[in-house]
Amino acid sequence: MQDFGSVRVEEHVHGDTLWVAVRARGAEWSWLTAEDALRLARHWMAAYGAAAAPEPGTAA
Repeated sequence: MQDFGSVRVEEHVHGDTLWVAVRARGAEWSWLTAEDALRLARHWMAAYGAAAAPEPGTAA
């Protein structure tokens, strides 16, 4: 499990499928395929990436 501020991410393998589970602020888990998670991440980077500052302690 990884924490990104108020967002938690877990990976689960069921059969041949890697599922990425995302949860924010105690809401229910949302299960995405790895492809869906990548598509969503690309969308968020395009929409919000320029406004996002690097996390403290990470390379930019």
